[in-house]
Amino acid sequence: MKLAAIDIGSNSIKLAVVDAAASDSFAFLAQEKEVVRLGYETLRRGLLSAEAIERATACIQRFRAAAEVRKVDKILAVATASVREANNSAQFIEEIEKNTGIRVEVLSGVEEARLIGLAASRRCANQGAINLNIDIGGGSTELSLFRDTTSLSLYSVRLGAVRLTELYLKSDPPAPNELASLSAEIYAAFERPAGELKDAKWQHVSGTSGTILALGAALQASATDIALTPLSHLNHQLGAMNQHDRRAIAGFSSQRADIIVAGGFILEGAMRALGINYLRTCDWALREGVILDYLHLR
Repeated sequence: MKLAAIDIGSNSIKLAVVDAAASDSFAFLAQEKEVVRLGYETLRRGLLSAEAIERATACIQRFRAAAEVRKVDKILAVATASVREANNSAQFIEEIEKNTGIRVEVLSGVEEARLIGLAASRRCANQGAINLNIDIGGGSTELSLFRDTTSLSLYSVRLGAVRLTELYLKSDPPAPNELASLSAEIYAAFERPAGELKDAKWQHVSGTSGTILALGAALQASATDIALTPLSHLNHQLGAMNQHDRRAIAGFSSQRADIIVAGGFILEGAMRALGINYLRTCDWALREGVILDYLHLR
C-alpha cells in the first residue's frame, strides 16, 4: 500500500510518501517541505488570513500532485496549532477540501503529542524501553512518554518557535529584556508537566522537529546527541546575533534563522525543567506517526 501524509504545521507544511509493506514497516518514496508560515500573526490574532489560506492551498495542491504521480492509495492530512487555534479553522478546512479535494483533520495538542511520540518511539528507542520525546513546533511543544506503541504521558504546551518569536523578540538582535521575558514564559509553561513527570522514569530521550534537527546540526554534535551545556552556550551566542549573522551558521536556513532563538530557548527550558542532560535527535515525527497509526488501525 502506498500512503501520503501531509503535516500542516505553524511554520511549514511537510509531505511524506511511503510504500508500506507491513503495519510498522515502510519505505520512503518522497519527502518534501515548504515554509508557509501559517503561524505568523495567526497565533497572536486567532485568525488565518486569506493570504495564509491561499499559500497553504497552493502548497497542498502541489503535494497532492506529487503524491498522485506516485499512485498513492490514500492521502492523510493533519493540521496542528495554527489551525486548531484559529477562529476560522472551519473555513480553512472547507477551502482546502474545495480546492484540493483533501479533507484535513485538525489534531488536538494531546493527539499531536501521541502521534509524534509513536514515531519517535518506533524510530529512535530500543524495543521495550521507555522514551521521552520533545517536539518543538511553530505553535506548540509536545512532550510524549512512550514504551513501544503505548503512550504513558502526553503533554502539549503553548510554546512554539514562531509563536514566541512573534510575542517576545521584537528587536534584532533581541534585547536583554526580551530574552528575559521569553525565558520566564518558557519556565512557567513547563512547570506543570515537569511536576507531573518528576517521578517518571525513562531510558531514552529523543528530540524531533526541524528546530531540534537544526540545533543539532549547528552544534555539530557527536553522533546525534544534543548536550545541555553546549546548547546553553549556543543559545547565548544566538541571542547576541542578528538574523543576518545567524543565517551564516551551518544548519540554519534563512527561514529557520529568524525563529531559532526562541526554538533554542524552548529546548533548553524543557531540558532544564525535566532534568535532561542530553538527548538524541530523531528524524521521524508527525508525518511518520500519522502513517504508523493508520497502518496499525487497518
